[in-house]
Amino acid sequence: MSEPIKAIAMISSGLDSMLSAKIMHDLGIDVLGLHCVFRFDPTVDTNTQSRIEKLFEPVGIPIRVEEITEPFFQMVLNPPHGYGKGVNPCIDCKIFMFRHAKKIMQEIGAQFLITGEVVGQRPMSQHKPTLFHIEKEAGLRHLIVRPLSARILPPTLPEENGWIHRDQLFDISGRNRKSQMALAESFGFQIYNQPAGGCILTDPAYSKRAKALLQHRDKSTLKSEDFNLLRLGRHFWTKDGLHVIVGRHEDDNTYLESFRNGRWAFEAVDVTGPLVLAEGIQNDEELRLVAQITARYCGHGKAEIFRIQYESVEKSDILEVVPIRDEILDPWRI
Repeated sequence: MSEPIKAIAMISSGLDSMLSAKIMHDLGIDVLGLHCVFRFDPTVDTNTQSRIEKLFEPVGIPIRVEEITEPFFQMVLNPPHGYGKGVNPCIDCKIFMFRHAKKIMQEIGAQFLITGEVVGQRPMSQHKPTLFHIEKEAGLRHLIVRPLSARILPPTLPEENGWIHRDQLFDISGRNRKSQMALAESFGFQIYNQPAGGCILTDPAYSKRAKALLQHRDKSTLKSEDFNLLRLGRHFWTKDGLHVIVGRHEDDNTYLESFRNGRWAFEAVDVTGPLVLAEGIQNDEELRLVAQITARYCGHGKAEIFRIQYESVEKSDILEVVPIRDEILDPWRI
């Protein structure tokens, strides 16, 4: 073909996607790196574009960063293929990402997609039958090249068309990383991220909080910022569906400030203490309960009386309360 063959490489900040993009770039493919971000972490690096560009500088490809938080969040709430051990919809996540990439392929005239997937590396989404099911659901059958495992997978359309050749690709499988490390050394990669445990949706502590949120709240009322909040503070759920978030330190309190709108906010008047947010307050008794929880994390004297100011859109006032006892509070902790 007189025109260059174009492909999109799905890239994360991990080594496998770096290697895959580099392999295809060195074969003469015109590669665009696509990095998708969903912001369920309010402390996430806001300068993603420059960070990814710097990381991928040795690869030599242009980078495009796409913000996908809201549509991705709707998929997370109702994944057709369900969750893994946490609230990680790994299969539907892949399908969602590939469908998004397919739109950009059509936009720029790319012929195929590249991923850093390795057969058998991830238990939920990287076994052969699952890989084939995902690409079928995404409408990309035979159009996804996985350079690290290509020689143990069926030929793709780019191979059949002679754009790339199987003997230029690899046969890596499983969770051992030695082959990738050796390949990185051969490319001269000096800086790359070490393997991590997966995205935030796989984290056990975060997942426990997310499951409590999904249990107590109508999914139709949830927003992506509700998942952001799960990363902050101490979380408590009473049996009646009252949700209380207590800042742990100054950074927590600073981030929680941006989530005050639409929620009850509690703070000590006379002493240093946390910012506490609450949702689901139904009556004055629950107002006093949250004030007592706030007092529990103020100062060191647990028997003291604290003045706690609360406010919402409707009203504000000051309550005098004693701290709640730990034996009452601890069963509500998530």
